[in-house]
Amino acid sequence: MSSALYTASATIDNAHADDIWHTCWIPGKHQLASAGADEVVKLWNAQSGECTNTLKDGDFAITSLDINAQGTQLLTSSMDHKLRIWDLASSGDQSSPALTIDAQPINAWKARFVPQRGDGDPLLASTTDRGTVKLWSAKRGKEVHELNTSRPKFLYTLAVSPDGTKIACAGVDSHVYVFDVESGALSCTFAGHSDVVRSVSFSADSALLVSASDDKQVQVHDARFGNPAATLMGHFGWVVSADMHANGTYIASASFDAKVKIWDVAQRACVETHNQHTQAVWSVAWQRSSEEVDVPRPMLASAGEDR
Repeated sequence: MSSALYTASATIDNAHADDIWHTCWIPGKHQLASAGADEVVKLWNAQSGECTNTLKDGDFAITSLDINAQGTQLLTSSMDHKLRIWDLASSGDQSSPALTIDAQPINAWKARFVPQRGDGDPLLASTTDRGTVKLWSAKRGKEVHELNTSRPKFLYTLAVSPDGTKIACAGVDSHVYVFDVESGALSCTFAGHSDVVRSVSFSADSALLVSASDDKQVQVHDARFGNPAATLMGHFGWVVSADMHANGTYIASASFDAKVKIWDVAQRACVETHNQHTQAVWSVAWQRSSEEVDVPRPMLASAGEDR
């Protein structure tokens, strides 16, 4: 899909052999990755629709997908409880990951890169089924710290702020938790949802946090001061993914009602509903700029059960 306003510009049919659960853009490029139940990551040229690479290491569904801010590494977590990092800067097919971490059950349902600050080791974050977020050294593959929500519930989703200062997580207890990365302290908790929270994501300036839930709502939170900012309602099924446009003007959401909605943040209203999908939509993701390359009109990717 293309932005402002948003019309479907390309469709890749039969992109995967099974449900597509995740999409993620390589910052500053017209390239994205997708992954899900068929156990592989595929890299795509978003302009031509060509699959440029396929990554596979194991026979388990992929439960999360992330690409670092530099666009040089790709991170997955899988149902075999392993975190894998692939080096995207290398040429040719990547037959095996550069680093594999056996996190043990269930310590790696969702995983994200943590932007490096200072001279310390680059970090990874992953969620558990016990209400904690584990931090790992991305160089040594060792656990270095654990953040605790004090509620031993399954955490389905995880986000790290672009400035690397905050980690948000959420799951079956309907609460959204925000931690300070440096201190490890729980800085705020949002309790506005009434059902499982499936998705959290930060705005580009790290000030706002967007959450999506089985209660069919998208909520916007002020992550700086711990205040709720907006509730967006209009989907007729679970909302399982939501992502904010880089300029903060729009939020895209994906739902089990097979719809992708575009919300105007200032108006707190849905301005477009897209019906191209025929089954549940699992993922939406706006194209991202990099430090070197600005993307003035970011595209929007969506994917789901219709593959």
